Amino acid sequence: MEVHVLAIESSRPAWAKEAFDSYASRFNRTININWKGIKPVKRTANSDTETTIYKEGQLLLSAISNKGPIVSLDKSGKIFDTLGFKRKFDNWSGRSNEINFLIGGPDGLSKECLQKSDENWSLSNLTFPHAIVPVIVAEQIYRIWSINQNHPYHR
Repeated sequence: MEVHVLAIESSRPAWAKEAFDSYASRFNRTININWKGIKPVKRTANSDTETTIYKEGQLLLSAISNKGPIVSLDKSGKIFDTLGFKRKFDNWSGRSNEINFLIGGPDGLSKECLQKSDENWSLSNLTFPHAIVPVIVAEQIYRIWSINQNHPYHR
């Protein structure tokens, strides 16, 4: 299983990379999870926000390597508890050997990304720093993987 976390980002702090890599290294060979940062569209004082969001959405969609399920991280998406997310993930992984998670830039994801997604997922009603979102995604995938493996992490 290949899990791709695709994020619009200008830079990745070392602590975020370390935390993501820590979770990514815990899986056995059943899951390979990777984080790909995509440079944001350059913004100027005259930039149109909708155009910027659209262009960044096109960058994200073009970076998807397979026809596997697309899950967009969006504040208006569904909020799952752990077992609900596990059921969704099990369904996605049963349909394909790849899953793509999309994380937009500071202005969010384009409507094209949201429309092409199999699921729009909200991590919380809270707002998180952009760099921590891929870490949370990796941790949640590790948590449901640990449930499936009967590993004690989930306790």
